[in-house]
Order: sequence, then C-alpha cells, then structure tokens
Amino acid sequence: MCTTYIQERTELIEALHKDRKLSDLPKITQPTLIIRGEHDQIFPLELAHRLKRHLGENAELVIIKKAGHAINMEKPKKMYKHLKSFFINPLPLPRHENNGNSHKED
Repeated sequence: MCTTYIQERTELIEALHKDRKLSDLPKITQPTLIIRGEHDQIFPLELAHRLKRHLGENAELVIIKKAGHAINMEKPKKMYKHLKSFFINPLPLPRHENNGNSHKED
C-alpha cells in the first residue's frame, strides 16, 4: 500500500498499542461487526480476537482470508457481502457469554 513515512507510521502504531488495555474500553451493547484481514500487519489479528471476547455475544468477528489491513481495497466484494448481511440480518440480542460468533471467510 503506502511506503512513505514508514518509521513515523510504525511509531504511531506502537504508541496506540502501548499501555492500552481492552478492559479500559466500554462494552458496546448493540450488535457489532468486526471485519479483519487475515494478514493485517497494522493491527495484529490477536487484537481482533481480544476485542471480540471483550464485546461478547454482541459482536461477530469475520476474518477475510488473503487480505491485509485495507480490506475495502483488497477484497471489496467480500467486505460488502458481510456488511450487507449484517445490516439485513443483525445479530440477535445476547443470550449468554461465550457464544463464539466468529468465523473465517475465503
């Protein structure tokens, strides 16, 4: 993608992650869709899994295979498919913890 200002971008990303705890983030009560690229080098995939666990059953995590950070440019049809599905058929209201609403998509 962009190859300029790599050092500055690296420092910014490291600063965003430094001393940041998900427990400091508020829980979102409405259904939430998290779409991540399998090979995202900006925000590690583990952060997506941690965010999903933090939000609980209110969240659905979709991991797009063979995509990095710029999913909207790399796999726009896959992203649109999931956005459309989410808006047409949102997640049901929470029942209990550990539902596991996450999956990988080709």
